[in-house]
Amino acid sequence: MDLGYLEEAPLFCYLFRREGDEFVLAQLNAAARERSPALTAFIGRPLAHLYNDQPAMSAAANRCVNEGVVVEQELDFRRHDRTEATQLIKLRFIPAPPDHMIICVREVNRPDMAQAALDESEARYQGLVASLPDAVLLRGADARVLFANDVALTLFGVKSPVDLLGKRDVLAPEVMVRDEAGQAVLAEDVPSIRVLTTGRPERGQVYSFANGGELRWMRVAAQPIRSNDGRVTGSVTTFTDVTDRILDQTALRESAVRLELALASARMGVWEYEPGPDRGWWSPNLDDIFQLGDGTRGFLTFLEHVHPDERAGVNDRITALARGVHGQTLEHEFRIVGDDGVTRWARVYGRLTVTGTRRVFAGTTMDITEQRLLEEQLHRASRLESIGRLAGGVAHDFNNLLAAMLGSLDLIDGHVSPDVSEDLSTIRHSALRARDLTRQLLAFARKQPVVWRTVDLGVLVREVELLIKRLVGPRIAISIVTAGRPLVSADASLLEQVLVNLVVNARDAMPEGGRLEIRVDSVPGGAAPHGTARLSVTDSGVGMDEETRTRIFEPFFTTKSQGTGLGLASSYGIIQQHRGDIRVESEPERGTRFVVTLPCLAPGDEVTPKTAPPPTAVAARGTVLVVDDEEAVRRTTRRLVQSLGYDVLDAGNVAQAMDRSAAHGGRIDLLLCDIAMPGEDGRDLAAELVRLRSGLKVVFMSGYSNDMQEMRLEGALFLQKPFSRDELARKLAEVTGA
Repeated sequence: MDLGYLEEAPLFCYLFRREGDEFVLAQLNAAARERSPALTAFIGRPLAHLYNDQPAMSAAANRCVNEGVVVEQELDFRRHDRTEATQLIKLRFIPAPPDHMIICVREVNRPDMAQAALDESEARYQGLVASLPDAVLLRGADARVLFANDVALTLFGVKSPVDLLGKRDVLAPEVMVRDEAGQAVLAEDVPSIRVLTTGRPERGQVYSFANGGELRWMRVAAQPIRSNDGRVTGSVTTFTDVTDRILDQTALRESAVRLELALASARMGVWEYEPGPDRGWWSPNLDDIFQLGDGTRGFLTFLEHVHPDERAGVNDRITALARGVHGQTLEHEFRIVGDDGVTRWARVYGRLTVTGTRRVFAGTTMDITEQRLLEEQLHRASRLESIGRLAGGVAHDFNNLLAAMLGSLDLIDGHVSPDVSEDLSTIRHSALRARDLTRQLLAFARKQPVVWRTVDLGVLVREVELLIKRLVGPRIAISIVTAGRPLVSADASLLEQVLVNLVVNARDAMPEGGRLEIRVDSVPGGAAPHGTARLSVTDSGVGMDEETRTRIFEPFFTTKSQGTGLGLASSYGIIQQHRGDIRVESEPERGTRFVVTLPCLAPGDEVTPKTAPPPTAVAARGTVLVVDDEEAVRRTTRRLVQSLGYDVLDAGNVAQAMDRSAAHGGRIDLLLCDIAMPGEDGRDLAAELVRLRSGLKVVFMSGYSNDMQEMRLEGALFLQKPFSRDELARKLAEVTGA
């Protein structure tokens, strides 16, 4: 059946078809479709589904079709609580044989019901707005407030709606509003008023509301309200509290900044790598730290920067970890070659996370280049310190042997034939050469005496300029540059020895000739309070590889066929003894540069060496007690002292010395005592004998020259082993006045 003749009818018409005991909706006319477009979805559904809360509808439909009569019925729609009708409609059931029925619907306007519907709608609206967690503000066309929920009252700092209704300015004097840029918002420029003028909605901007000591952030959305003819008749504005989110974002940003600062200060970055698709990511600061450059963030890209000697090892470690279990960690140190060609050390820590079939590494990479250099320097310093102690011990024992040897040569000098005397001269020359070698060992071990005075490094270099030119010869061009007056506290003769050693090393590195530059200047700041004096010696010679550079200051290490390996070692010891530093910069075929740094003196400071008054030349007399654990040294020293006209007692240890002193009935004028003896200390012996024998003078002997600094006995003098007969005579005369 067709509703064509009812299509243009002003009433709402519904065509139902009878199917068994049910009436199924078959068609709607235009008025019905326009009134309720959603009803088209019910075509094909039974009448009982459309009016499941109105059982009278089914009864009226059955009567209409069964009896073939028109049935009229009124129906009121009620609120959900069923307490009050909100709309009245009249329905006419018209039979359409043989098996159809038409329902025509007409709405009846009753003021009481319309008002009830309006009241219900208003109640629902207010209930909905009151339940919102957001503040809601409704304004009229004149911008006066028509409604505000309780959240809005709290936001604007008022207690009652009366304080807002009818007002344009809703901000209390103590409430300050600022936009995202921090600019104060005037009362007439708030979004809820602005949209009344512009007619454009505003959404998403965040404002801060400061009410006393409380600060809240609100996301404001303002929407204009329009009449049927399009005029703006008001606005509705919602204020969503986003304070917690803003605070969380701020804390997150601050945490990210702190993390970035921490990573930057630690020279560290973070990374992530997924081995399956070979893709990854690392923080941009790693590009700056290791100069990795831009490119695909895959493992293969990173592996290209790993030092060739360690590339296979890193690849194996990562490959093994890729097959590991969840939570497995990796920690590895290796070298990375940056795009700038510089090799740096990296320490990588990573952890494997397995989620289903996905495997991801995440971790950190730290630049430990400086730490590695410090470790190497510490290892080198420790190694050199150990070698220095060994060298000092060897020099001490060797000095004892030389003392006996040179003393014996002095004793037999003049008592042999000329032929033998010539052989003795050869022996003496060799012994003196050995003594010089031990002094270089002691210089490396920082155990030789230092005579401190003020030294101008520039003047010192100029004073030995002629000697330097003679040392290097005519095939090497010399350039000497001095800047300022870098003053240091030093032993000038020892610094000259360092300079000569460096120049000789440079000369030997340029067998075919070349260029040699000696530069003296000062560097302000640094660890030294008055700056640092710097002496650099640069040559254009063959240079050194890394292995040679690491061993260059070790004693007895040399690359020369006839070198002793003590020149640079002794220079290192001298500079360390002067509280300075010496370092080397060199590459094969690119020359070498040695840099010596010493702490500068403050302008006007002077260091004057201590000198003893000259001895009075009188005839030798008195008794000397000689104490030394080395029998050869003791015997030779005894004979040398006797040859000078003194009476001599001798002892091999502290106990014998105390016995000899107690057994000697006469006066003992001087104690000539070795400082270091096995298990005993000559300084303690001297202190005890000085206490027992008033007026006893003391001269200490030692193969360690730095023992002179630790005699701990006022008035005592020091005699460096090995010594000659003349040196012994002057020292005894100095202390006894004989």
